[in-house]
Amino acid sequence: MVSSVALFLDVKLVDNDSLFYDLTKMIPIRHLYVHIPFCPHLCPYCSFHILPAQKKHAEIVVNHLITEYQSIVHDLIPKTIFLGGGTPTALSTEMLERLLSHFIPHNRETPIEVTSECNPSTLSSQKAEGLLCFGVNRLSIGAQSFDPMVLKTLGRTHSVQAIFQCVDRGRVAGFSNINLDLIFGIPGQTMASWKTTLVSALTLHPQHLSCYGLTYEEDTEFFHRHNRGELDRNPDLEQAMFDTADQLLTQAGFHHYEVSNYALPGYECRHNLAYWRGEDYYGIGPSAVSTVRGVRFSNSKFDGTHWQTHEREILTKKILASERMILGLRTREGVDENEFADQFGFSPYQHWNREIQSLAQNGLLNLKPRLHLTRRGWELADEVATYFV
Repeated sequence: MVSSVALFLDVKLVDNDSLFYDLTKMIPIRHLYVHIPFCPHLCPYCSFHILPAQKKHAEIVVNHLITEYQSIVHDLIPKTIFLGGGTPTALSTEMLERLLSHFIPHNRETPIEVTSECNPSTLSSQKAEGLLCFGVNRLSIGAQSFDPMVLKTLGRTHSVQAIFQCVDRGRVAGFSNINLDLIFGIPGQTMASWKTTLVSALTLHPQHLSCYGLTYEEDTEFFHRHNRGELDRNPDLEQAMFDTADQLLTQAGFHHYEVSNYALPGYECRHNLAYWRGEDYYGIGPSAVSTVRGVRFSNSKFDGTHWQTHEREILTKKILASERMILGLRTREGVDENEFADQFGFSPYQHWNREIQSLAQNGLLNLKPRLHLTRRGWELADEVATYFV
C-alpha cells in the first residue's frame, strides 16, 4: 500500500475545487480501522466481505495486515483503533496478540480508544484477557437479539445464554467499556420481542448500545428473499420500535447521541464520532476504505493470497461538505455553522439554504444553537440526507 501523499499525487485533479488540502502542512492521521474478514458463519443479512476462518488464510491475512500497517505507520498517531470485520475474535489468541503487538503503541502519552468487535460464541476467557493485556479497552459484542427465534431468523449461531456468558467473560477479564449491537425490524419480530431484547440488554449493564434497523443490503440472502416477496417490512412497527428504544434507553440514563447509538455519559464511541465529524482515517485489510486528505481509496477483497488498493477518488470540497452535513446531522451535536465555515470556507446556507429552510419549516430541523435534527427529523434521517446529496 502506497502512502497517502503518493495516492493524492497519482490521481488527476479535476478542477480547482479538488485542491482542498495543503500537503505541505499535513498532520498525522488519528484513526485506524482494521478489517479482519473471518466469521464462523455468514449471516443472511450481512453484506460485509466475510470468509471462513481457516488457519492458512488467517496467517496470510495477519501477515499482510502487519505489512500494510507498516506502510502507513509513519503517517499515523492514533487516537482510536477499531478492529472490525468479520469477527476479529475468530482469530486465535496468538494471532490476535501478534496483530495487537504491532498496532497498539504501548509507550503512549495519552490513552487511546481501542475497540474490538466480537461474536458471543468466539470470545473465550483467554481471548478476553489477551485482548485487554495487549491494549484493547472496548468490546463491541454482536448480540443482535435476546429472542431465540429472532436469532434463528438472523442465522446467528450463538444462543441467548452465550451473550450473557460473553459479557461476563469480558467483565471478569477487566473490561469496563462494553457495547452491545442490537437489531430491530427483523421479519417475524414483535414489539414484545424487541422490548425483551432491550430490557435483557440493560440487565447486563453495558456502557453503550447500538440499535440498528435491519436493512436489506444488495447481494445478501435477505435482499433476494425480500425482492421475491418472502420477507415483508412493516415501517409503522419499525418506527414504533425506534421510539421504544429511545424511550426505554433514555429513561435508563443513556444519551441518544446518534440516530442508532446510545451511550452512558462519557462512553460515546470516539472512533465512530470521528467518522460522523468528517475526520480522516486509514482503513487496512481486505475491502477496507480510507479517507485521507481529500482522497478516498479502497482495497480489493482477499482472493486467498493478497489484496491491494484498487479504487481511488479525489474528494472535492463540495463532496466533503455534503458528507459533513449528512453524517453530522445524524448526531445529537449536529453541525455548527461557524465550524463548518472555518473548515470549508462557506456557510451551509450558501449551498443549501432552500433545503435547510424547507426542513425547518416541516419540523425536521432546528437552526439554533447549531443545525440539528428534531425528534421527528431523527425518525426520517435517511430522507433528510437526500437533501444534501
